[in-house]
Amino acid sequence: GNTFVLKPSEKDPGAAVMLCELAKEAGLPDGVLNLVPGAEDVANRICDHPDIKAISFVGGEKAGTYIYRRGSMHGKRVQANLAAKNHSVIMPDADPETMINTCVGAGLGAAGQRCMALSAIVFVGDSDQL
Repeated sequence: GNTFVLKPSEKDPGAAVMLCELAKEAGLPDGVLNLVPGAEDVANRICDHPDIKAISFVGGEKAGTYIYRRGSMHGKRVQANLAAKNHSVIMPDADPETMINTCVGAGLGAAGQRCMALSAIVFVGDSDQL
């Protein structure tokens, strides 16, 4: 079967650690989800390792371009979502106070995770009248 190697940002790996703990609590067998903390040296090993066949990256343009080139050079399928935009979709029946609080928190309360910060809001139907 397939396994998953998760290399979080070395600057803020907390969410990845919690995700792995939850997966283990849910019964995911050992060795299926593998957390590999580290910096550029670890990313290079992932890009270069012959048993790793594909890489998916979300983050900054400089790092993503580097990972895309290095992984591709080793024959890997590489998906790189660079400088991603995160959208919030507001439906017409949204509660205005909840919507405002949630959007402000998602846009400004990202604890240093810029790639996770809300950067676009899409209003559906009459929701722009809220």
